[in-house]
Amino acid sequence: MKKYVALLFAVAMMIFVVPTMEVKAAAPAAPKDAVQTVSIETGFRVQWSPVAGATQYFYSFSADDKTYTAESPTGSGGKENFVNVVNANIILPGTFYYVRVRSFNGAEYSPYVKVKVATAPKAPKNMKQTAADSKSVTLSWDASVGASGYLIRFGTTQAKAKDIQRITTTSCKLTGLEPDSKYYVAIYPIKKVTNDFYASQNFVDNPKVVTTAGPVSGLKLYDWDVKSNVVMVQWDNSVKYENGYQLVLYNAAGKKLKTYNISGRRSSMKAFSTKYVKNTPFQYRIRSYTTLNGTKFYGEWSAYSYAVPQANVTAVKVSNTSVKLKWSKVAGAGSYTIYKATKDGGKFTKVASTKKTAYTVKSLKSYRDYYFLVKANKVEMGGKSRKSNTLSTPNDINVYIYKYQDEVCVD
Repeated sequence: MKKYVALLFAVAMMIFVVPTMEVKAAAPAAPKDAVQTVSIETGFRVQWSPVAGATQYFYSFSADDKTYTAESPTGSGGKENFVNVVNANIILPGTFYYVRVRSFNGAEYSPYVKVKVATAPKAPKNMKQTAADSKSVTLSWDASVGASGYLIRFGTTQAKAKDIQRITTTSCKLTGLEPDSKYYVAIYPIKKVTNDFYASQNFVDNPKVVTTAGPVSGLKLYDWDVKSNVVMVQWDNSVKYENGYQLVLYNAAGKKLKTYNISGRRSSMKAFSTKYVKNTPFQYRIRSYTTLNGTKFYGEWSAYSYAVPQANVTAVKVSNTSVKLKWSKVAGAGSYTIYKATKDGGKFTKVASTKKTAYTVKSLKSYRDYYFLVKANKVEMGGKSRKSNTLSTPNDINVYIYKYQDEVCVD
C-alpha cells in the first residue's frame, strides 16, 4: 500500500513540474491562381481563388518590384479575394506593376504571391486610312506609349465588328474586301501581361473605311458634234463612295492622248473638245477615284469603249433633182455609207456606200426637205472593224432644193 501511494505522489509531482505547451495555429496557404482580370488606363484588378481558413487578404504593389506600398486589406475589411487598384500612387497608362498578395487566418500570414500586371495604354492618335483599292484598305496610326501591340476590330458596322488579329506594327492592310464598300475599324493598343491576358481599354475607330469601286459600267459615246468637235460621253453612276472620275482617251493604236480628271460626286457625263479627236476615231476608258487625306486612290478601269465620228457633211446643188454631198475624211475609214430621211427625226434609210469623200444623190424633188447622214466604216480599232456610233443627236444635214436658185438651202 505504501508503494502504491508513493507512486501516485511521484506521478503527481511530474505533472506539476512539466511546463504547459502552447499549441500554435498553422499558417494559411498562399493564394492560388492569382491573375490580372481587368485593366484600365489608371488601374487594374487582381483576383485569386479563396483560401481555406483565411479570414482576410492583404496586398501591396510596386512599380519596380523593389519598393512596395504599405500593406492594405482588400475590400470588405479584407474579405474579398480580389483587389482593384485605381489611381493610387500615380498609376500610369501602359505601365507594368507588381502586386503582392497574402492570406491571413486571424493569427498567421501566408507567404506572398506576386503577380505582374499592367495598365491599359492610351488610345492611339492620328488614325487614318492611307490607301485603298477595290479589295483592300490600309490604315496607320501613331504608336501608343507602353503598347506591345494592337488589336484590330473589324466589321461592316460597329455592332457587327469582331476582333480579327493582333499586330505589333502601327499600320495594317485588310484584304479580301468587297469593292465600293464601307467598313468599321477600331484599333485597341494592348500590353501583353501573359499569353492569356492583354491590358487594354482605350481605342480609336473609324466608321467609314472604304474600298474603291470595281469597273465603271455603261460607258458610251452620247454625242459628237462634228462641226464644233464637242464630244460627250456618259456612264452609269452607281458608285457609292467616289469623289470623282478619271477619263483617258487613246488613239486607235492605243497611244494615250489626253486625261480628264472629273471632280465631284455623282458625275455621269463629260463633255470635251480636243484637237486629238477631230474627225479621228478614238478609244477611251474610265475609273472612279476616292480621295483619302488629299491623295486619290483609283478604282478598277472600265472596259474600253470605242468612238468613230460621223462625217462632217456639206451639200451643193447639182440640179433641181440632185445634190452633191461632201465630207471631211474620217481617219482610218475604209468606206462611207450615206443615209437619207424625209423628215426631221424620221427614219434614215441607206442611199449608197462609197470609198470616196463625196457622193451625188439623185432623184430628189424640189421644195422638199431631205436629211442626209454619212457614217464611216471599216475603222480598225481594238481588234475589230468598227463604224460610226449611233448618237443621241445625229450629225445630219437638212437640204432643201429651190428650182430657181443655184444654191440649196442647208441647215
